[in-house]
Amino acid sequence: MADDHERSTDRVLLVIVLAVAVLVPVAFASLEVSPTRITAGTVVVASLLAVGSVVLPALLFSRWETASRHAGKQK
Repeated sequence: MADDHERSTDRVLLVIVLAVAVLVPVAFASLEVSPTRITAGTVVVASLLAVGSVVLPALLFSRWETASRHAGKQK
């Protein structure tokens, strides 16, 4: 049961990382992003980058923790 929860958490984190990886270039290309002014495009791109910078390490840590837990069970 806990294994299913770990997989679903990994999947959610992976989907978020992939969505950010796709949406950042799309938002950057289609919205106005200016380094000198705050625009809607700047806010969207900055928000996506902030989400990605939090979720990617969470995904890596989650997978590392799962792998170390499984390695501990095999010993």
